[in-house]
Amino acid sequence: MRFALIFGISCLLQPGLTAATLDEVEASAKRDLKDALARLAKQRNEHQLEKTPMAREAISLEESARSKRKEFDRRLRLRDNQESSLAELEDEVEEIEGDLEAALSLLSEYNRSWFDGLSSPERELRREPVKKILFSDSEKDPDDESWGEISPQFDLAKMSADRLKQSYGGIRFTGRAVTPNDDVEELGDFLSLGPATYFASSESNASGVVEFSRRSEVSNGVSLDPASLSRSRSSRVLQTPDKIAETIRGAVTQKKGGSITLPLDPTLGKAIVLASSEPTLVEELAKGGVWIFPILGFALLSTLIALCKAWQILSVRHPSGQPDLEGKYGMPFMALPKAARANLGKSAEILEEVLYEQIIEAQARLEKWLPVVAVTAAAAPLLGLLGTVTGMIDVFQQLTHFANPENSELSRGISEALVTTKFGLITAIPALIVHALLSRRVQGIIAKMESFASGFVNLAANAKKEIATETPANESGD
Repeated sequence: MRFALIFGISCLLQPGLTAATLDEVEASAKRDLKDALARLAKQRNEHQLEKTPMAREAISLEESARSKRKEFDRRLRLRDNQESSLAELEDEVEEIEGDLEAALSLLSEYNRSWFDGLSSPERELRREPVKKILFSDSEKDPDDESWGEISPQFDLAKMSADRLKQSYGGIRFTGRAVTPNDDVEELGDFLSLGPATYFASSESNASGVVEFSRRSEVSNGVSLDPASLSRSRSSRVLQTPDKIAETIRGAVTQKKGGSITLPLDPTLGKAIVLASSEPTLVEELAKGGVWIFPILGFALLSTLIALCKAWQILSVRHPSGQPDLEGKYGMPFMALPKAARANLGKSAEILEEVLYEQIIEAQARLEKWLPVVAVTAAAAPLLGLLGTVTGMIDVFQQLTHFANPENSELSRGISEALVTTKFGLITAIPALIVHALLSRRVQGIIAKMESFASGFVNLAANAKKEIATETPANESGD
């Protein structure tokens, strides 16, 4: 086709070519065709030579791509596994952190409870070491904040364990305490045995049981913050009986190595406080205020009347047997036969009236002053209630006028309220019982006198009939 194209172009360009020229052109075209075919074959050979390495390279690249794709898939799976493992590790770390926080909270709570459970003098002894452990920056690692929070708690727990080892047989140390006699702080020796602490002054003969008080009882809660640890509270020695105080002094001041005898109070001093604070009768009456005096007056008056009337009423002996005009009876029964003998011969109605008058007089004598006892039984609780009202008014006035009134002022009003009520009831209840018993006894005596009076009326009536029958007989004999 290339030859035909060349030939056509030659014909167009040279329409007048000769036959010789055509042969030359044909020969030239054949040469060109041969050259073109040779070049084509050469190019094909070259292309074939180039195609084989390229095919090999393509195959190699495809294999490399497949291997890299496999490696990519492997690494992708590895990344997914690592991400899932990382999530599991993060969850595990969070769980461990939660457990660690809970353990640290328990440890902190234990340390607070341990420090709060120490006696007051031992807290003062250990206050500075505890502050140094908790708030000293010398031992803290600035790069590890978590360990800076945990380490002091472990050190404080170690201190509590060391204290437990030291407490075998008691802990002795020196300190100051307020003595009960003069309320003066004195230097002396302490002996701590469990929760009980004893003190012996080196400045005087004062000694006794130290008051046990928790920090939570004198402050709002328990904490180991700097402000709370900076507040100090003096130890107070309770008022201890002399014999027990001497025993305590001998035990506290005795040298180490020997045996000692100590009084143990399971109430941690509360029994001693109650025993020493038990008021006498005069002190308790003084707390009742002004209204205790009328209550005591009623109590004294009703007691005297009750004793006198009880002696009068209980000394009355009931007559035994049948009524006898000539019989001898004790008072007030003696007045009945005497009145009956004085009115023999009179009608039964008149005799009944006379005997009834004797009974009324006897009843009046027996019941005399008993209404005073009844009035006392009714008035004493009212006076106690009046004292209660005035005492509570005093308390509320203290609360109104003062934001933080003294405990002694509040206790004074409350004591007045309670003491007056107490003694009002103490006066009223026995008075009520005595009045009821004596009144019932008087009613029994009056009932017996009435039955006796009926017997004397019958005896007088029979005697009148005998006199009436004897009189006609004497007249007929004359």
